Amino acid sequence: MRTFCSCYESNNAANRAEWQPYQPVPDCAIILCMPHNIPSVPFFRDSPSTDQIQEFALRVVVELPDWEFHVIGTATLIGAHLAVTAKHVLDYAAAKFGGKRTQRGIEVDGYSLRLYQVLPGPIYRIWNVFCAWITSSDIAILHLGLDRASGEETKIEWRSPLIRLVPPPTGQKVLAFGYRESKIEVTESADGVHHIVLNDVPTTSAGHVGTIFPERRDSSMLTFPCFEVYARFPHGMSGGLVIDENGALCGLVSDGFQFDDPNAVPLSYAVTLWPMLQTNISADRGDAYPRGVTYPVIDLVRDKILHAVGLDELDPSLFPNHTSPKP
Repeated sequence: MRTFCSCYESNNAANRAEWQPYQPVPDCAIILCMPHNIPSVPFFRDSPSTDQIQEFALRVVVELPDWEFHVIGTATLIGAHLAVTAKHVLDYAAAKFGGKRTQRGIEVDGYSLRLYQVLPGPIYRIWNVFCAWITSSDIAILHLGLDRASGEETKIEWRSPLIRLVPPPTGQKVLAFGYRESKIEVTESADGVHHIVLNDVPTTSAGHVGTIFPERRDSSMLTFPCFEVYARFPHGMSGGLVIDENGALCGLVSDGFQFDDPNAVPLSYAVTLWPMLQTNISADRGDAYPRGVTYPVIDLVRDKILHAVGLDELDPSLFPNHTSPKP
């Protein structure tokens, strides 16, 4: 059985991956900015399958028995064995495919949650989601282990995106990336071998930052820190990365509105990233740290395991109980 709650845990026997503890990004790893030449005019377009941003943008897939698959959103890698997606993507999975409320959260059984990564080559990696911690915002933090991959890879070279914890200023250009119209088809050959075919449209959408909501936009829908983006965020891109003019990860795709007027300026929302620093997680951080302990994500930033800018712009009272002992 798997538990989805403030911690979503995966204990399903169908999960074949061997447990892999979180490992800090080594000194030789590349801390990557993802610069794009963002034009002044907003655009919405299909992206080539070779776009390097797809190293960080993964499909969120529900795997059911009898070779049934559903793509439900996009996730973003932020470090070794860690990714983030929109919390509502996981809420949808629990509502659509079953879940039972308990004191710990929502228990689900009978399916697995995977992240599909396609790299140049092509190289296919399928990551198992062992656990997901739910934040106070529209963000879920995912703990990953490699389930299977194409070819024989001896070592994974982790590259960590630079994280911008606060929104870009109003008027600055941003770019969002995710997948739409996703579908997985399975065929079976005469000898009983199953072939999985993934079809989707990698999508880039760019526009300007509008109003910034430091606490919430409203008390019913967007009840968390977020910011407007005058760009189109269609269904399927939820949880996808939003990057600023300097190529730093500055938000996740959270919501988008469709207008009947084709000439209307598109309006969408990205979730601000700093609230995830308040979330307690329990992913092991390597041999230099104690194992099996719970700690806030801000410790990963303080210890330079995750690489972020903007921490000095936040009110220290947001982290009243924070301590970050060095190993």
